[in-house]
Amino acid sequence: MGPLTASLLTFVHKLTGSVLVVFGLVLFPLPIPVGLLMIAFGLLLLAPYFKPIQNAVRALRRRSPAVDNGLRKVKRRCPPVIRTAIEKTAP
Repeated sequence: MGPLTASLLTFVHKLTGSVLVVFGLVLFPLPIPVGLLMIAFGLLLLAPYFKPIQNAVRALRRRSPAVDNGLRKVKRRCPPVIRTAIEKTAP
């Protein structure tokens, strides 16, 4: 993968992650937890690129074993960028 392709992919990940977090925050008050899922996947897309997000996700996984177990279960079915984020944020 060339440097231009890598930087474009990084931009797409950051943009998509940011959009997911913003729309997740908007949808968060709904009774169906769609907003929470959007926030989680958005943060996982952003985590490989931002250390503060990695630290926040790691802290969440330490506090909530259910979240940690859920991420471990879905890790093998996720795209590589999400898998990397799950591995980087392991408690």
